[in-house]
Amino acid sequence: MEYKPRGLMVELTDEELRQAKQVGDGRNAANVNSKDKPYYDRALMEDDSVASFAAAAAECAVAKVFGVKWHAKVWAASEHWKHADEPDCGQHIEVKRIREPHNGLVVREKDVALKRFVVLAHPTPESGFKMVDVIGWITAEEGWKIGDDTGRGYKRVPQPDLKPIPKKEEA
Repeated sequence: MEYKPRGLMVELTDEELRQAKQVGDGRNAANVNSKDKPYYDRALMEDDSVASFAAAAAECAVAKVFGVKWHAKVWAASEHWKHADEPDCGQHIEVKRIREPHNGLVVREKDVALKRFVVLAHPTPESGFKMVDVIGWITAEEGWKIGDDTGRGYKRVPQPDLKPIPKKEEA
């Protein structure tokens, strides 16, 4: 079954994909013995090596689309507190990677306080995460206002409520 894009499809170069894999592997190695957040359910999660690689690919693609720096940072779990408020890309972009292409965007209250733009991306597994569907974006403030409360400390914004990603000529 062929993938039907929901947003703007971004193809990572071989070098960008290699860097995303390296960042994902580095994040896994740095957090090998760290505890999961209380709301994580390991039974529903994918392998960390896959999740970290896909998340890094999503961040790289979003930075590419918006023409901003991808920070590609890796740090030990014990150092997380020093970096917890840093954006994924540029100065104000938080990237949320989804596993299933129909999932909504998660907005956390801290993203509102930090005046973030939150971007939804789906790196396609069938492409080895080389193709990333950058689906849409919203300000965290707006997402918090309109999102569905999950009862788990975050709100979920359905994809139809997101703003479309501007094409290069529109940006």
